[in-house]
Amino acid sequence: MKLTKLAIAAAAAWGLCAAQAFAQEPQAQSASYATDYYYTQPSPSDQSAAVAPGNKMVQAPSCDIGCTSVCDDKCCDCGHHCRCLDWLNCWPCGCALSDMGDACALADHFCCFKERGGVIGGWLAQSYVWNPYQPEDRFNGPMTWTDRANDYQMNELYFYAGRAANTEGCGFDWGWRVDSIYGTNYRWNTSGGFETNFGNGQFYGWAIPQVYAETAYNDLSIKWGRFYSPVGYYVVGQANNFFPVLPYTFQYGEPFTHTGALATYKLSDSLTVGGGITHGWDASDNTANPHAGGLATATWTIDECRSLAYVGVFGPEPNLSGVNPADTSLGVVGYTTRYLQTLVYIRKFSDDITGVVQSDFGTQEDAIVPGEPARWYGVNTYLYWNQTCRLQWGLNAEWFRDQGGYRVGSLFPSFGSPNASGLGSDQSTGTFFTRTGYDGSFYRVMFGPKYYFTPNIYGRAAFAWDLYDGDVNNAGNLKPFDNGLREHQEVMAFDVIATF
Repeated sequence: MKLTKLAIAAAAAWGLCAAQAFAQEPQAQSASYATDYYYTQPSPSDQSAAVAPGNKMVQAPSCDIGCTSVCDDKCCDCGHHCRCLDWLNCWPCGCALSDMGDACALADHFCCFKERGGVIGGWLAQSYVWNPYQPEDRFNGPMTWTDRANDYQMNELYFYAGRAANTEGCGFDWGWRVDSIYGTNYRWNTSGGFETNFGNGQFYGWAIPQVYAETAYNDLSIKWGRFYSPVGYYVVGQANNFFPVLPYTFQYGEPFTHTGALATYKLSDSLTVGGGITHGWDASDNTANPHAGGLATATWTIDECRSLAYVGVFGPEPNLSGVNPADTSLGVVGYTTRYLQTLVYIRKFSDDITGVVQSDFGTQEDAIVPGEPARWYGVNTYLYWNQTCRLQWGLNAEWFRDQGGYRVGSLFPSFGSPNASGLGSDQSTGTFFTRTGYDGSFYRVMFGPKYYFTPNIYGRAAFAWDLYDGDVNNAGNLKPFDNGLREHQEVMAFDVIATF
């Protein structure tokens, strides 16, 4: 067991060391999925270091690493570009996804809309997770999105449409965006006061995670409405991330959406800052949170291959020490100050290799009982490689510490998903909130391929090894995995995504 923990720590440390050793690239993610060649997010290695997957403030810059006189003896011709890496000599050459040909796009059938800057499209995401322990409750522990063990899930039928405001730095423009999800992933993407009364089911339902208007004047842009949180590296939408499995940092440490206003201002070609006022975490009205919260963002494109982004979220949030385990009600003792910050550094080593290092730190006063604050923090690292036009590989190592046992565990029912079932909850028996109190550290190592069968259809396979190390503070002494019996698990997650 000590050896396996050491291996995880070494993998995470490698990610940090690699990012520093090559210190030449971070990123900030674009706010529009239309940046992807296939109208969703491609492999992170295909993107500029200033634009990484999804709707975050972190993006991978566009990096052209060619042969130079400094290392001519270590260059290899890849046809459309060359490689020059001192440490790898001639690393195998990949190619751009666009080399596969054109993808079929729904937007092509709305020519007038497209000519006016509109985007329209979506995808169908389906998954299956093989869990060799065959847990009796059919859940893969705290793993989410692909949370059901040895079971088929239609995770997302996702549709989006909109128009991004683009002034090109001069004048006025406007835009809008609407995103819709139907499937098992609806459960995590709801907002208190918005989807609360949709009448969704235990596993399948509908959510509208984004619906906003956008106004822009010169270098200032403002979103008004409900939008994805810019916090962190991962983003809502199963097709918008490399792996089909959510990291602990995203699922348990960060908000998914905000409702309010978010302004961003481009100070220079390399620095963008922003700020906003919202209804807090995943809340649209006073149902979950009657208080206002704040957002602060900053993105620094260091050079064409590196970027660094910061996002801070602060304000009063529900104190859930009053949760009533006897029924589906959520008793809230009060609201106490919560602060979360995230830093994301993205480095492009070459046209085909990208590394990511993310750190999170969150804290909330009086979160569990009066006088006892909760804290959660961790480090998440990724390495992506485009092997060919069709095939990419990803490697992930994560450490997430839930100090106080406040964040990881039962999720449902929630303010936005009152009828949902998940780990530790059973609507049919009225049993809820039995899988909480994990005051310790979660570790994960995950790797796997992403393969394009056609420009519109790709499949992914991810082997994930999860380990928990810490105290268990719940009534049944239920551990995180295998129906409460184990502190570790190994699973294989498979999904297929068809874009349109």
